[in-house]
Amino acid sequence: MERVDNDVAFLADTVQMLETDGRALIVELKTAVASGDAPAIGHTAHTLKGMISNFCAPAVQTIALDVEKAGKAGDGAGAAAASAKLEPGLEALIVELVAFVRARS
Repeated sequence: MERVDNDVAFLADTVQMLETDGRALIVELKTAVASGDAPAIGHTAHTLKGMISNFCAPAVQTIALDVEKAGKAGDGAGAAAASAKLEPGLEALIVELVAFVRARS
């Protein structure tokens, strides 16, 4: 709440963006991993990592960083393994954030 100056409406908007854009980026990431597009993996994971960093979720952010590093290194197997953890981590974060916002609305 401190990061958003206790503005619940702004937090709700930010969480909504994470839901929409984060989920869309997971789809892009899956496509990049499936096609072995290392630059796209690195870029997409980097974008997700930045979005996640707004919510003080270091465990999920670390997974995104692992995917990013694997993508940038051209490690398709590593990117696939790490990205398999990223989607459930992101979903759990979204669920927690939505509940947090609802409790304050």
